[in-house]
Amino acid sequence: MSGQDIRTAILVTGLTGLVAQDADAVALAEALDPELQEIATLAEQCALLSRISSLTMEQADEVAAWFSLSALEGWGLATLAAKRTILAEMVDVYRRRGTPWALDRVLSILETPASWDDGAAIWDDGSAIWDSRDGMYTVTEWWEQTPPDPSCTYRVDAAIVHRGLSLDELRHLDQVLEAYVPLRAHLHELSESIALESPLLCAGYCELGLLIEVTP
Repeated sequence: MSGQDIRTAILVTGLTGLVAQDADAVALAEALDPELQEIATLAEQCALLSRISSLTMEQADEVAAWFSLSALEGWGLATLAAKRTILAEMVDVYRRRGTPWALDRVLSILETPASWDDGAAIWDDGSAIWDSRDGMYTVTEWWEQTPPDPSCTYRVDAAIVHRGLSLDELRHLDQVLEAYVPLRAHLHELSESIALESPLLCAGYCELGLLIEVTP
């Protein structure tokens, strides 16, 4: 088996002679294969995570996929330096996943696409500048709703400034949240909202016996 990749190597192919004819030895080798391959994959991941500051662009994208970040807003446009910074923070989040701190921290990382793409974004055949979007995501727990939501649930609302998240981005965001939220908590609703200011033009006229109601 010399020279083979341990992540894909199959022990059975290395058995020879009488051992290869022993049903118990073959069964044992087949049982060990997936275990060894999983260990090899974890070893590779640990090696990459231990040297994030020197990852290549390809390696950074591979690590981002482990954290479900690669398909999110801004990742594809981010510089290598920005990707390394984001991944270094995500390693700390991953260590503490399942805690309220991890949920708050991962949202604070995701709410600043300006740090991912150097402040530039392109849509509608044009270009615009991202703001920092601090506080983009609002988390509301079940007991804060009136009436209360199902117990141990929470809602996340993304505030739209220049453009909202696409359906694919929302799906990936859902995956990220589920990976890092407290263990007993479940996402009840993921929504987007936008605050618009618009002048309200009113005109008055005299009319007998008519009640006019204006509802925002």
